[in-house]
Amino acid sequence: MVVLLALPAAAMMAGSDYTLGIWMQSFPEDLLPIAHFVTDLGEGVEVLVTTGLLLLLSALVPVISLRRRVKAGLNAVTAGAAFIFLSVAGGGLLALVLKYAIGRARPVLLDSEGYLSFQPFAMHSDFAALPSGHSATAAAMALSLALVFPRLRALFVTAGVLICVSRQLVGMHWMSDTLMGWAVGAAFTYWLAHVFARRGLMFRYDDFGRLRPRRTRFAPARFFRRSALRSA
Repeated sequence: MVVLLALPAAAMMAGSDYTLGIWMQSFPEDLLPIAHFVTDLGEGVEVLVTTGLLLLLSALVPVISLRRRVKAGLNAVTAGAAFIFLSVAGGGLLALVLKYAIGRARPVLLDSEGYLSFQPFAMHSDFAALPSGHSATAAAMALSLALVFPRLRALFVTAGVLICVSRQLVGMHWMSDTLMGWAVGAAFTYWLAHVFARRGLMFRYDDFGRLRPRRTRFAPARFFRRSALRSA
């Protein structure tokens, strides 16, 4: 996937990247608050906090006293939360390391540094455009959630793409930056999913070798309904 997106990203650097960037700078100022709201979602704070709390709560549950089906359900929730948390955190950290190592100038430095300016290991946020960290996090969030909840994958992927587009609308990245950010986040997420599947955690392979969520017989709604009836 990294290679498939790296090719169009390299082609964009050769020309269309600049044209698209200038065109997106004409985005109506009245709509910029919406773009900033969407782009802030790419930090992944909400997802990291939610999954982190789930992991913390699952660690506090006395597993030994639980029934087998309940224990299986808890294990599934824990594995899902761990997968999403590690995907978002790992994909974002990988992009962070790469962007400071590459050192591409952001669009805000176009007048002073030019279109294709690089200062590797400058360790300054103005030279940390490629790959986009928000786009990597957005891809990791979207694809990890899509793998865990495949019926909602269209919603998650659409949200992830909107976050990537917003990074250009607010003037922080070129299109090639966001493409490579998505590639980094997606590659890390799928690699982690295969690691989980090979260890029998969260995922399994279907007859065609595709990743699928592992099934569990635990139905939370039915469990709590029966518990309420017994205590009544």
